[in-house]
Amino acid sequence: MELLEQYDVLSSQVLLLALSATRIAVAFLMLPLFSNELIPALVRNSIFLTLALIAVVVQPAIDVQVLDSAAWISLFAKEVMIGIVVGVFFGVYLWAFEAAGVLIDTQIGSSMAMIFDPLSGHEVTLFGEFLSLWVNYLFMAAGGLLLLNGAVLESYVLFPLNEPLDGLRMASVRLFEAEYSSFFTLMLMLASPIVVVIFAIDVCMGLINRYAQQLNVLFLSMSLKALAALLVLIILMPFLVDLLRDNIASHSNGIERYLNVILGSGQSG
Repeated sequence: MELLEQYDVLSSQVLLLALSATRIAVAFLMLPLFSNELIPALVRNSIFLTLALIAVVVQPAIDVQVLDSAAWISLFAKEVMIGIVVGVFFGVYLWAFEAAGVLIDTQIGSSMAMIFDPLSGHEVTLFGEFLSLWVNYLFMAAGGLLLLNGAVLESYVLFPLNEPLDGLRMASVRLFEAEYSSFFTLMLMLASPIVVVIFAIDVCMGLINRYAQQLNVLFLSMSLKALAALLVLIILMPFLVDLLRDNIASHSNGIERYLNVILGSGQSG
């Protein structure tokens, strides 16, 4: 009988640890950095469980015996929801860099040259792959991973494990619309200087083709556009670094406000 009681206590604590790890796992898996191809599952899950154990220890005491199946399901759904919110608001600018690279390749005409991206797990274009790798490495070097870790752990203060959500707020629709708009705005900001240069090259090659029709302008223009895009990108890199750091800082500082707007906070009164 005593063995059964110990088993019940142990299983309840394991379930509580899994509940705590859900929020962390969802938030981190939203980022390309934690894909299966980049980090082994054993290492990744060990990180999630370690952070989850820290979160459980600092939480108020939870009586898991009074929670029924419906309560557990609602709590797990809440953890998934919070993890998605945190992951989206940290990952939106990482996705924007990759999307800008795909747009650049489309304008160059090299979008048919697809390669496999181990970060995202799907095929991307050459510039898309380059910008994706570059921005993810820069994200880690700039301390973005530490800020994400701090934001996730801070969310346990706003939304403790044992408190259910009252429901989504209507203001969350406008906030997600703003982030959706920010994604496209950032993508166009990144790609527009290069797209303008590519357009100018297309105009020049069109004029050359008019007076020198024996030239194979198509293949010549693709090489010129790729070289020009690379040169412009190298020139823009210092500005892109500042842009990324500003986005990381603004999103990490505003994550508490985002969570309160979208989900409300039982701790904020």
